[in-house]
Amino acid sequence: MDTEALVQYLTGEVLKQLKNFEAGHAQPTAAGRSGKVLAIFTGGTIGLDQAMTELRSIQAFAAEITVVLSKAAEQIVGTAKIQENLGGHVQIITSQSAYPGKILREADVVLVPVLTQNTAAKVAYTLADTMPSTLIMQALMLGKPVIAAENAADPHDDWRIKGNMGLSSPGLIQALKSNLQKVAEYGVKVIKVSGLAEHTRQVIGRDCAAQAEPAVVPAVPAKKAVLAASTIKEAARRGDKTLTVAAGTVVTPLALDVAREYQIEVVFR
Repeated sequence: MDTEALVQYLTGEVLKQLKNFEAGHAQPTAAGRSGKVLAIFTGGTIGLDQAMTELRSIQAFAAEITVVLSKAAEQIVGTAKIQENLGGHVQIITSQSAYPGKILREADVVLVPVLTQNTAAKVAYTLADTMPSTLIMQALMLGKPVIAAENAADPHDDWRIKGNMGLSSPGLIQALKSNLQKVAEYGVKVIKVSGLAEHTRQVIGRDCAAQAEPAVVPAVPAKKAVLAASTIKEAARRGDKTLTVAAGTVVTPLALDVAREYQIEVVFR
């Protein structure tokens, strides 16, 4: 990449960051709603109907809900059920869609309405090999509030006891509980599905209050950081798919080429 192309790239990123800043400080809609919610559905049905009820309640105070369906959720939940409950206007991301990195970065809160044992295990062991687990992991790394309904993953939930889950070995029960504990330790708010709306309201309320505070602009701009190719390669060795850097960071041409080679998305925040 030559100097002119690099300047054009950096200019575009600066304009994008300014647009994101302005959008983040926009006033609530005329209906008095505010906040953006990213709801990630995995292939579980336990608590699904209650989750839909909670999401409809969230629509009353959230300006926008975007839904992500895993491959399993496409078959088990389906787009028709989402639209039936949340309306045909709701944006739905499927496994065939492009990775919704921009939507994640703009989200005020990330919800997992039905956290399955499989997804809980993947996150517990930091396995970002599916879109849901990747989104959850990146949300945590970005410091996003993540709220997950544990009903389908909790070995002591009523439905599991009724289904003879109580006959499982103590070791298996403890392993499943340990997965949920690890997920919570990483920063996920693990709750019962009936609390999704209330916890989301609290998070969005705090975010709106924080946005109302005037921004402090430094009189002298700080020295710009530089993202080098070696940093990209280090991220690739860790298996990272995204690399988050501060807005205004200068990305060298070689770093851009290496990022494309290793298919790593450079995210400015």
